[in-house]
Amino acid sequence: MNNRNTVLIILLVLIIVLAIVGIVLGIMFYRNKNADNSANKQIETFNLTLNDMYSNIKDSKKIVKLKITVVTNDKKTYETLEGKQFLIRDDINKIIRNKTEEELQGEEGQTKLQSEIKASLVDLFNDEAIINVYFDDLIIQ
Repeated sequence: MNNRNTVLIILLVLIIVLAIVGIVLGIMFYRNKNADNSANKQIETFNLTLNDMYSNIKDSKKIVKLKITVVTNDKKTYETLEGKQFLIRDDINKIIRNKTEEELQGEEGQTKLQSEIKASLVDLFNDEAIINVYFDDLIIQ
């Protein structure tokens, strides 16, 4: 009888150990699966690159040549932006014409201009799907 109790206790311990190992492996598999799914689900973006633009600078004889890409994460917004490029260009020209040379100089000036253009486009189209605005070219001559 003593031998039989020992075998039952060993069997019970073995079943408990296997259950714990199974739970740990299940949790690890579940976490890895969720991490892979979130890594694979990237937001689709749509990029609208405008043709070269030229604009005057406030209180200066210099001009700015720039090429801008507007990024959105909504196809409908992209189609709207594509059809209304003239409004985007007009809005950007208004912003730049009210900037001095000093305001456009350096990385800080370009970053401020970039965020100002983005905010203006969000207001103009009343659409938060506009993610960012990038300068492909920004030359002051």
